[in-house]
Amino acid sequence: MKQLYCVALLAVLFSCKDNKETTAENLNKNIEQDTTAAKNVTDNSSDLNLKSNLRTGEKLQLEQVYDDTVEFVNFDGNGDYALFTVQKDKKLISFYTDLADAKAFKRGDLLDVSWKMDTIYEAGEGEKLEFAEWLVNAKKIKDGNVSLFRKKHPKPIKYYSEKSDFTADFKDHIYEQVEYYLANSKNELVKSTIKDSNADLSYSIEEKDRENHSYIVLGISNDFEHHTNIIQWLYLDDAIGKLYEYDLPTDKLIPFD
Repeated sequence: MKQLYCVALLAVLFSCKDNKETTAENLNKNIEQDTTAAKNVTDNSSDLNLKSNLRTGEKLQLEQVYDDTVEFVNFDGNGDYALFTVQKDKKLISFYTDLADAKAFKRGDLLDVSWKMDTIYEAGEGEKLEFAEWLVNAKKIKDGNVSLFRKKHPKPIKYYSEKSDFTADFKDHIYEQVEYYLANSKNELVKSTIKDSNADLSYSIEEKDRENHSYIVLGISNDFEHHTNIIQWLYLDDAIGKLYEYDLPTDKLIPFD
């Protein structure tokens, strides 16, 4: 009986050893195939016709690093890939990135960026190989209006709402919209209010339908001696990321750029 047990045990051990070796061989083959595929793509990059709005009309090479000066717009880390959106010559470009400090910039900051065209895989049924701009490095060379506003107004802007279930990402998003408006507004009342670095600024958040369209409505206020004085109403079409000033005399929404 003991002999039969030993024979069976040896058979299992040899079987496990064979399975491990087979798995290792398959893994090495897959790695070699992926490496070969990547090398083939790189070697044939001159035939890919790679283009970017950062270099209009220029034929780009895969994995070659380029340098440009751009204006920072937004960082979005919620997708499969984090997106770092900038603007150049009034054109928006979204880099894919894994830089740890990509969230450090404020809208309007002027940046020197290093980037390259690289391969990415789109999630879904069967991964699809694509080519896109990948951010290698970013360095701020000049403060934008939002960064300057923060330096002058270090006190956080408060908010009020009847709802209390806002996510942290949503609250950050709305805060950035309000901050961007205050830093760039041409409204004389707003400009006069923020001259005071100690101004007690706040905003309300609500949702309203207007002309069969849903908006997030923000009431920006200057709180003074326990009184709240609305200085501007804003309407945010969050589906398209468009911000509007509300003009009370004409009852119209004026696009804010």
